[in-house]
Amino acid sequence: MLQRNFLIWLLASLFYAYQYILRVIPNVVVPELVVRFNIGITEIGQFCGLYYVGYVLAHIPVGILLDRFGSKVVIPICITLTSLGALPLVSSNDWSYFIIGRIITGIGSSASVLGLFKIIRIYYHREKFAMMFSISVIIGILGGVFATKPLHVLLDKFGWDYVFTMCIMLGLLLALTTFISIPKVGTSDEELNIKNLSKVIFNKDILLISLFGGFMVGPLEGFADAWSATFLHEMYAIDRHIAYSISKWILIGFGFGHLLLPYILAKNPTKHYEIIISCAMAMIIVFLLLFICNISEFLACVLLFIIGLASAYQIAFTAKVVSCVKNDAVASAGSVVNSIVMSFGYFFHVIIANIMNFYWNGEIIDGKPFYGADVMVKSMLIIPICLLIGMIGFWLLKVMSCKKS
Repeated sequence: MLQRNFLIWLLASLFYAYQYILRVIPNVVVPELVVRFNIGITEIGQFCGLYYVGYVLAHIPVGILLDRFGSKVVIPICITLTSLGALPLVSSNDWSYFIIGRIITGIGSSASVLGLFKIIRIYYHREKFAMMFSISVIIGILGGVFATKPLHVLLDKFGWDYVFTMCIMLGLLLALTTFISIPKVGTSDEELNIKNLSKVIFNKDILLISLFGGFMVGPLEGFADAWSATFLHEMYAIDRHIAYSISKWILIGFGFGHLLLPYILAKNPTKHYEIIISCAMAMIIVFLLLFICNISEFLACVLLFIIGLASAYQIAFTAKVVSCVKNDAVASAGSVVNSIVMSFGYFFHVIIANIMNFYWNGEIIDGKPFYGADVMVKSMLIIPICLLIGMIGFWLLKVMSCKKS
């Protein structure tokens, strides 16, 4: 029984890692996309951001389907969608199909976190939930960490079609294995609890927390997803292969933060706002250092690690949201809040791409677009600006909370 439970949890965790790899693929293939399809940076921003559109649109419906039909049916279908979303990368030269595929990948990926919630809740005791979910997140992050450079090497050695065909086949194999392994449990005949959804949607505190939390996702969902390696290469003339290796330190820091911040929060259970504000301030300082200083490779690793560590503010953020609702509305709160926050991923990708496209002079070196340090700074400046907005917002919420108490 324990071995079966572990296998089911591991498969769900591998799905989380798999979708994370497809999510950060733009960080590897952006230069090739620009040249191969003769497109601009605006289209790249759309390609990166539409993942989040699919993710957000499907998030609440997928949560409902998981409760209604169970993990055995919904999770394998979503793994299949996630992998088939990459099919246009090998079967088409039409950019519009790439866009559709990216949305499909986002739709399928929405079940990765929700599926983990469902499986851990069914197969493990409540007191083990936080530990098992944290380990799952770390597995997912490791997928993103260790996939970036190998993907770049494989693309250089075997070519585009071979690498993405293998990615799709691995996804389909994972879907089949998951379907075979998960027993048919965890279904429900209950109708959608509209009352719980309305409790969340009309809760002013939750909506404000979600809004300000969304302003703070830029370092992960705008920078790390697509532009960190390019930024390092063009700002500091770091070799592209080394830049890909350095960029993974954001995800390493993020994983470490998932171990450290729960401990800090356990010691300071009422300090949600203080933790979030401190993380925002740390990220603002790091981005300013990246913009104005000539950074060595070692210091770049340290600074990106700090960005990843501070991005784990999401733990305190989630805990604060949960504290705003009763137990029967926690799942609804999680779906709605995650949808709002993840929608900012589209915002950051589109804004960054449009700013970059506006200032780029069209220069291409060795078959790859060259933007220059000045364009990079102007494009990425939106991230610390939004971090500042989020930090001020949480500070105001803290002040209002103190007045209420």
